[in-house]
This record gives sequence, structure tokens and C-alpha cells, in this order.
Amino acid sequence: MKIDFISDINKGYEPALNYSATDRFMTQILWWHLGVFALFVFLNAGLKLAAYYPSPWAWRVITIPEAIITLCIAALITVAPVLLVGTMRNHYMWRIFVTCALTVYSYLFVFISGGSIEMHFHFFIVAAVLVMYLDWRLGWILLVLTALHHGILNYIEPGWVYFYGRNDFSVIAHALPVLVAVICTSMLCGIGRQSVVDLIEKQKALQKRVDELEASKGAANIAPASA
Repeated sequence: MKIDFISDINKGYEPALNYSATDRFMTQILWWHLGVFALFVFLNAGLKLAAYYPSPWAWRVITIPEAIITLCIAALITVAPVLLVGTMRNHYMWRIFVTCALTVYSYLFVFISGGSIEMHFHFFIVAAVLVMYLDWRLGWILLVLTALHHGILNYIEPGWVYFYGRNDFSVIAHALPVLVAVICTSMLCGIGRQSVVDLIEKQKALQKRVDELEASKGAANIAPASA
């Protein structure tokens, strides 16, 4: 894999990678996220689930202002990609945009649960979903955003990340599995992308050979007539 985080390494291969269908599916995923997140807002801020007992989905009661702000953020990162789908000339920018939107949803799910460890699994879900674009760089963008989220909030607002509060070792303990996941998804993206590229190149070579045979056949048919 060529280390290039700037250019669109898949430019020209969009039809073969079926990006149009993948983009539509990503917008559907974002809508599903918004619906599920709204449900968690209702449970943790409306019904105050954590006031009765702590659970993997509610370690603390979410205040109404927190619920409104996070729900607005969720709506923004859902509606914006939906409005922009198919409008960006550089598809790589779109892929980065979707990666950031899904990662922010990871932030929001962790927050709305009061730092539930189980909600941290969402980062791994995002890593798996992004494989559909066969762009290995997206996983590393996810890794950086995850590290910033855990590393910064662990000191500023640890309750937004871990239900048990600040824990410096947890940042490392969480980063390592995400790193392993990103390495694996990067390899998977590289293998899948190369398979598509090889197939397209073979099709081009085959088409070129067919065109040459047809051209030579046409020339052979013209020669006797000229004689």
C-alpha cells in the first residue's frame, strides 16, 4: 500500500467499487443511528434509567440540556451528509466526512450512556463499516479521532468517556485494540482494493486484445478486396 493521505487513491474506480450504492447505504446507516440515539436520549434523559439502576446503557442520568445539545449534534451529523451525498467532486472528501460523522456518533453514544464500556464497541463497528469503501486510510483517521477523544477527555471530562472516571491506563488499554482492528481492516481494504484494480486492468488488457484482433481481421478482409 502506498502511504498517501492526500490524494484519492480510488479515483477512477468508483463504478467498480460501487460507491454510489455504498454512499446511499451510509446515509441509511446515519438515519438508523439518529433513531437509535434518540431512543437512548429518551431512556437516559426522559425516563432517567440510571436513577433506578446502572446498566450498560445508562450509568448516569443525562440532563435535559445535555440531551438537547447531543440530539442537535446527532441531527446535524446525519442531515449534513444526507444533503451532501453525491455533491462532492472529490469522493475522498466525502469518505472522510462520513468517517468523521460516524466517529462523532461513537462519541455521542459513549456520552449518552454515561461512559459505558459497552458503548465503546461502537468504534469497532465504525471500523468495520468503513471497510466497504476499501480505503485503508479511513481506519487510521478513525484511530486518530478516537485517540484524541479518549486522551483529551480523560483529563478534561473523564465521565464523558468512562463511567468509573479518569484512568490513564484505560486510554492505552482502549487504544491498543482499536489499533489492532485498524491494522486488520487496513490489510483487508488493501487486499480488496488490489483485487478490484487487478480485475479492471485485466479487463482493459482483454478489451485491447479484442480490439487489436478485430482491427487485424478488418484489415485482412480489406486487403483481398483492394487486390
